[in-house]
Amino acid sequence: MNVRYCGPGLDYSGYGEANRHDIAALTSAGIGVTVELTRHCLEIAEFGQLGEMVRNLSTTPLEYQIKILHTTPNIYGQFIEPGKYHIGRVFWETDKLPPDFAAGISLVNEIWTGSEYCVRAIRNSGIDKPIYIIPEAIDANIGTVLPYKTPKIDEFRFYSIFEWTERKNPVALLEAYWQEFTEKDAVALVLKTYVDNFTPDKRRTIDEYIAAIKKRLQLPYYAPVYLYRHLIARNQIYAFHKTFDCFVSPHRGEGWGIPQMEAMLTGNPIISTDCGGIHEYLKDKETAYLLPCTMVPLVGNTRNQQWYRDDQKWAQVEVGDIRAVMRYVCGHRDEARGVGERGQKLVKDSFAIEIVGKKMLERLQAIKLTT
Repeated sequence: MNVRYCGPGLDYSGYGEANRHDIAALTSAGIGVTVELTRHCLEIAEFGQLGEMVRNLSTTPLEYQIKILHTTPNIYGQFIEPGKYHIGRVFWETDKLPPDFAAGISLVNEIWTGSEYCVRAIRNSGIDKPIYIIPEAIDANIGTVLPYKTPKIDEFRFYSIFEWTERKNPVALLEAYWQEFTEKDAVALVLKTYVDNFTPDKRRTIDEYIAAIKKRLQLPYYAPVYLYRHLIARNQIYAFHKTFDCFVSPHRGEGWGIPQMEAMLTGNPIISTDCGGIHEYLKDKETAYLLPCTMVPLVGNTRNQQWYRDDQKWAQVEVGDIRAVMRYVCGHRDEARGVGERGQKLVKDSFAIEIVGKKMLERLQAIKLTT
């Protein structure tokens, strides 16, 4: 059985990483794959063996009847082929899709998504196509990962990895961290972040955002925050995770949550908003620390406004809840390590490429029987 997989498989983005792991999952199940590359990011990075696999498959000629579209759905129409069976690989973060996403998805035969949250978002957009839940995959065989060398200090180091957008909610993270921890606490917060790209002017923009938060808070002391604002190779990501103690993300909704899954794979506990994607597979204080949230109208967003609109809702977490959970984890480190270990086992048992590949193969075989 062969498929054509269309998406930004060599992009430095969540879409790109999901593409690479989906393609690996398909090939692990013995499915022939030819790749049609799209591109949405200007940056070029090194993606290790998965990146090389995608490059090779992009020049592999195969006969196929099934085509998987895993790019932003607003451009699906550019890749629809007459006579082929099309699968839309769809993940989304708010309670419903933007109109141009819904229009693109209406062109496919069926949809693969990762959670019931995404199923509801798709249905709320008027889509009546068949939907199947197949989680995102990850290469669980990362081997021995060594942390970066850092000063030998007794800090408990929180960290996060994100593009600086309202959806990722960095303001709430910094407010919670600075309001909760004082000079009496041996803590640090490390942020790997960027705005749009990794150029010097965008790095300065992050400095300006942080300065504005400090000016508004007017606190007598600010616990240390360290920034990493450069592009790094794929194999360095896990070293970054391994260097620090607890991943934190008070996001407003995730289509899946790749950094959360990566952090769990390295054995780190995560603190993350209980909304969307991987969070449906997690249990509070068992495999993760989940922040409670409420769904509120989306207001004040300044990025990607064509997709994040005021007729949608996304998650809101309270700064007080972020503070309380960060304080709890910092004070219960042995327990947190246990949560990290159980989270690691969950990721390996549920989302490894071989496991997701089998789910994909089962569905593709069913399609073949009916088309």
